[in-house]
Amino acid sequence: MKPKAPSEHEDGLLEYLEDIIGTSKFKQPLEEAFAEVDRLTEERTEKYNRLRITEKEKDALEGKKREAEDYLRLKNDHTKALSRFQQYNLWRCLDIEKEFTKNIVSGNTFVVS
Repeated sequence: MKPKAPSEHEDGLLEYLEDIIGTSKFKQPLEEAFAEVDRLTEERTEKYNRLRITEKEKDALEGKKREAEDYLRLKNDHTKALSRFQQYNLWRCLDIEKEFTKNIVSGNTFVVS
């Protein structure tokens, strides 16, 4: 008897011992499990490749994102500066109004500082 059968339908010493021990009943489930592992490995490889492509695209857009963030930051700083300027002008107008009102009530001449 040969140590292992040359084809699936012949018997060798290994197949004979598997029949005696009872491990031959696990042959079909193991083959199915190996096929499932192969399928899942292929699926994982496909998804991993898609992930790498997506990461490259994301990295390519990183510069534009940074540029847009810088623009928005500058725009925000500009808006804050305009707001402070307008608040200062409003404060000055209110201060001048108080001074005019005080001068009108007291009958003094108008002097703006």
